[in-house]
Amino acid sequence: MTARAVRVSQDDWHCAALCNIFAPSFYSRIIGGLEQLVWTEAIQNFYSQREVNLKGNPYFEELFSDDVRSTIIDSIGSFFGERLRSDFDIAAHKMISGDFIDVHTDSNDHNETHRMTVTLNDGWSLSDGGILLALNSGAISSVRDAWLPTANNGFVFKISESSYHAVTPILGSRPRYSLIITFKRSGVSCTKEPTWIPFVLQSDVECATATAAHMGISPETFTAPFKYSEFGTVDDLRSFVSGHLYNAPKQWSYKKGTSINVDHNGNQPKGTDADRVDAVRKLRRIPPIIVVRRKTGCYCLVDGSHRLSHAHDESLSIGVALYEEK
Repeated sequence: MTARAVRVSQDDWHCAALCNIFAPSFYSRIIGGLEQLVWTEAIQNFYSQREVNLKGNPYFEELFSDDVRSTIIDSIGSFFGERLRSDFDIAAHKMISGDFIDVHTDSNDHNETHRMTVTLNDGWSLSDGGILLALNSGAISSVRDAWLPTANNGFVFKISESSYHAVTPILGSRPRYSLIITFKRSGVSCTKEPTWIPFVLQSDVECATATAAHMGISPETFTAPFKYSEFGTVDDLRSFVSGHLYNAPKQWSYKKGTSINVDHNGNQPKGTDADRVDAVRKLRRIPPIIVVRRKTGCYCLVDGSHRLSHAHDESLSIGVALYEEK
């Protein structure tokens, strides 16, 4: 998976909007497999669509190999702090003009605990309809977030009695395609929610790309997959980088005032370092810092210095997204 987070919930409903979920070549193979599917019309009191369960389909069984499944459950499981089973269910959905999915939660008696929707539609626009809505309640007007069902993007969430969501009616002539991946927990549930999320934020990647350019690191570095790791302590990260992380604040902390984070004009447009560390402290789910391993073997911090400082000052673990320089 190459998923990046666009938005991550900071409340009791663990969910996130994702983009670039699969590598381009893998995504293209998913699209190629849609043509041979035989769709079954499914109409219930709260939805109308076409669907097919991909279990037993030779093409998709080969595509979602054991290695791919292991990668997916590691990534999604890390986000929720859960161990998930690798025998997850994959279904394809097709919606045509007039189809809709009304407000529901996906709460069930089948031990299904988490779900990921991956939308598969190039050039989708607001006028096409089919908008995915996340809701605060059972009322369609209680919208907390909304997404166009565009190519290789999606929504991942923990299923509960309050995981309300819906899809608005399809308005255009184009069919709306998606994959629905449904997970079951393996063993007991986690007792403590994770602090760090295993997906980089799309906005952080944009900032990292700009920062890295001033270091002579090409933008192509950030189009490749990253490796996520959570180090038990900041000292563990220090050992991993052999004691030196270029572009990190002195002593890896802003607390003592030995470093000041400024832009290339010498300003602090996002606030003081103390304010920015305090903003990190208030987060329930913290995005990883972004580090690049250069071709020389040295390590550079290109985004997340205030998150690093917070982890250092509070003796916390530290989530790291590591890119290899291209």
